[in-house]
Amino acid sequence: MTQSEFIRLVNGKPWANRACSFDAMDCWGLVVLYYRHVLGLELHHVAGYESGADFITCYEQEADHWRTVPVAAAGCIAVFYRGDSPSHIGIMTSPVKCLHSRGEFGFVRSDSPVALLKIYSRVEYMVHASI
Repeated sequence: MTQSEFIRLVNGKPWANRACSFDAMDCWGLVVLYYRHVLGLELHHVAGYESGADFITCYEQEADHWRTVPVAAAGCIAVFYRGDSPSHIGIMTSPVKCLHSRGEFGFVRSDSPVALLKIYSRVEYMVHASI
């Protein structure tokens, strides 16, 4: 599946806590689906994710599989922080657009990371270690 096909398929889909399907997804579920269907990579499974473990716990278990990059590029993840804690994640579809699924009653949409920094304190860009 191309990135454009993926964006068309998920854009506007509802956010659902711990969901990872094309019917509904949370922010991590969106990343898993993107890596699986666009990049052909199966991400490390985080034990407890579907059972409601909080985002920070899941992120800490998964962080070893990623490396920080200095600037955004298509296909990298954007990790958004509140203070020192990661609290949201999305996929950079270009150096200036982030596809993400945010919060209760939210949905998948594309925003500038600069716009998201009105909500979050900072952003970090990362790529999977296998890339």
